[in-house]
Amino acid sequence: MHQRRLPRHRPHPHRAPAGPRAQDDLNHLTAGLTRSHHAAPVSYQHLADTLGLPLGARPPLEEAAAALLADREARGLALPDGGLDARQAGSVFLNPTITPAQAATVHAAGGPVHRGGDASLRASAGWLLEHVGHRPSSRIVPGVHCSTRRSLTLTAHPGATATAFTEALQLLVLQVFTTTGIRLTPELTLVG
Repeated sequence: MHQRRLPRHRPHPHRAPAGPRAQDDLNHLTAGLTRSHHAAPVSYQHLADTLGLPLGARPPLEEAAAALLADREARGLALPDGGLDARQAGSVFLNPTITPAQAATVHAAGGPVHRGGDASLRASAGWLLEHVGHRPSSRIVPGVHCSTRRSLTLTAHPGATATAFTEALQLLVLQVFTTTGIRLTPELTLVG
């Protein structure tokens, strides 16, 4: 086992500094790592399908990493080096747990429904946002837009503020709830 001391947290170079927060007080971390040429067992069905392997398989590390990065890029999940999507908050809502009646309504409207790890029914938060009219690149409030690649990622444009992001989240929660009766839960941690 190899131990490596990680440096103090530094903000991403394409993001504005967030200011001092309790989450940023990590001074050092010691991690125990084991060298391997194979990835951990694949537990994500989409990645297993991409690799053509069953769940639990341990593909070569380079192959798994390349497939994961390609998949994230194709689905608009990779952080770009520049452009409109470089200043983003990432995916902003969790996929909500829904009732069987809500699942039937979402499914009838063409939306995806899947089972969570706890066997609960879940709707796609991104699909719900698109269902109420928010497509990639759409403006939510002044300064805050959906990314150019996916509705679930919010990006900062000129004039964006923390207050604008909070207003955008609240507006989206309200619009989805009013239209569908499904309550979205922000994935972001709001500080202050």
